[in-house]
Amino acid sequence: MNLNLDFLTIDVGTILFTLINTLLIFLAFKLILFKRVDAILAQRQNEVNTTYADADKALADAETGRKQYEEKLAGAKDEAAQIISRAEKKAQLEGDLIIAQARTEAADTRQKAAAATEREAAQAKAELQGEISELAMELAQKIMEKEINKADHERLIEDFMQEIRTEGDEA
Repeated sequence: MNLNLDFLTIDVGTILFTLINTLLIFLAFKLILFKRVDAILAQRQNEVNTTYADADKALADAETGRKQYEEKLAGAKDEAAQIISRAEKKAQLEGDLIIAQARTEAADTRQKAAAATEREAAQAKAELQGEISELAMELAQKIMEKEINKADHERLIEDFMQEIRTEGDEA
């Protein structure tokens, strides 16, 4: 068995040539491709940074908006409380005014009723006095028409008194 190992020889020139070629290819790639790749990566990094900055800004804006909303909500609650308070005060004043008007009207009605009662009593008294006067006139006329004796005179007076009592009871 004879092995031929000539293909395993190490040639320093070939190794140097391969290293130089690899170095040149690496430099060519670095100059040509890596600059473009670095530019693309830098652009992508800028886009990511911009996206993060925009997200932070949006988050800050949202926080500011939330705070403004909470302030407006608190202001709206205060304003609603003030409106309710004003409405309650207005309703109380209107209620007091209505009660005062009702009391005034009731007092006026009582005064009118008392005045009407007094007028009716005075009118009844005047009517009663008028009737008494008429009866007295009738009695005087009857007395004048005939000469009466003492018994007739007493009987006429008694009839007159009875009529006055009857008239007084009816009124």
